[in-house]
Amino acid sequence: RGRNTSIPNLRRTSHSTARPAVGCMRAASRVVPACTAAALASVSSTATTATRGSVAMATSADELEMIPGVRRLAETKRVWLLDQFGVLHDGVTAYPGAVDAARRLHESGAKLYVISNSSRRSTNTLQKLAPMGFDPSWFSGVVTSGEVTHQMLASRGKGSTSDGEESDSDDEFWASLGKKCVHFTWSTRGAIPLDGLDLETVTDPDEADFLLAHGTEAVNGAGTDDEQRAAGCVDTSLEDMRKVLERAAARNLPLIVANPDIVTVGGDAGLLPMPGTLARWYAEMANHGAVRLMGKPDRIIYDRVLEMTGLEDTPEEAIAVGDSLEHDVAGANEAGVESVFVCGGIHAKELGMRRVASAAEVGDGSGVAPPDREKVLEAAEDHDCEPDYAVPVFVW
Repeated sequence: RGRNTSIPNLRRTSHSTARPAVGCMRAASRVVPACTAAALASVSSTATTATRGSVAMATSADELEMIPGVRRLAETKRVWLLDQFGVLHDGVTAYPGAVDAARRLHESGAKLYVISNSSRRSTNTLQKLAPMGFDPSWFSGVVTSGEVTHQMLASRGKGSTSDGEESDSDDEFWASLGKKCVHFTWSTRGAIPLDGLDLETVTDPDEADFLLAHGTEAVNGAGTDDEQRAAGCVDTSLEDMRKVLERAAARNLPLIVANPDIVTVGGDAGLLPMPGTLARWYAEMANHGAVRLMGKPDRIIYDRVLEMTGLEDTPEEAIAVGDSLEHDVAGANEAGVESVFVCGGIHAKELGMRRVASAAEVGDGSGVAPPDREKVLEAAEDHDCEPDYAVPVFVW
């Protein structure tokens, strides 16, 4: 399934329909739509036009299948692209049913890959899942938006990151990005290291070449190494971050978004704002610069994981599982990958389910009632995407 997207009133860098060669990543840009204050409570819809081949279409009521678990799909789908937050765990604790499902999929011979809008690099992802009950040996690979961001920043100005004439502008973008940035990062969740990227962080957008968004808790201190940055790192409210964005927009600075999620599950804390919130705010400001999403729903992260799986030319053989219609499902649609929408994640309230439940409440999933199918169809239409299947939670 192909999917083309267009966002009214905002420039979007076009990207080639051909997939890059193995080992290359296309730095295709996806410009995000405007944000409303409600984005902290629910994911806003994205204005897009879906296509299957060349025929425009809306979400098909005939195609969405409500299923209790993934057991039947495991008979035909051998490559699984699994989101983390809201699918495998609640941000703190694993869903017991998800641990069981991952184990059974692995035992069935399926290959599991984590594809996550995490600000952090891929390296330690499986090590963090292990204490939750997931055996790292069950997984064949990991791609995070933080990893894609790191690699693109590290390779800027060092030659082409993509192939094809239509990607020349992307290479030029990265090569001309500069090295001075205002860095939005995490505080209580742990700051994102930048050493080795030849970056200088500044706290004044008037001194910056671009903005870099890894988190929504703090503005990193000025410096050329992580020790200097940590010394000046300041916890910063979202509203104060908005003020920084406004000043940056006046200078037309580009914004690199290492985690495009608007919100994520946070255990008993409920939904937490993510850097995608900053991207949406920035995109609605007058004179804003280019906004680059380095993870779902952009093709850049799907291209990367499909290269890893060897399914660059046959993406329909894979299936993606996620709880965000705007990111997981829409991204899978555009990449030509089938999708399983997990209803009990960030959209739970929107679908009339009780709320975004913690792992303790979900348990093995048997007590989680599915939402009304019509509500799922309405939500998919609102977010202009097309899930193939929907489950209450990720279980076998």
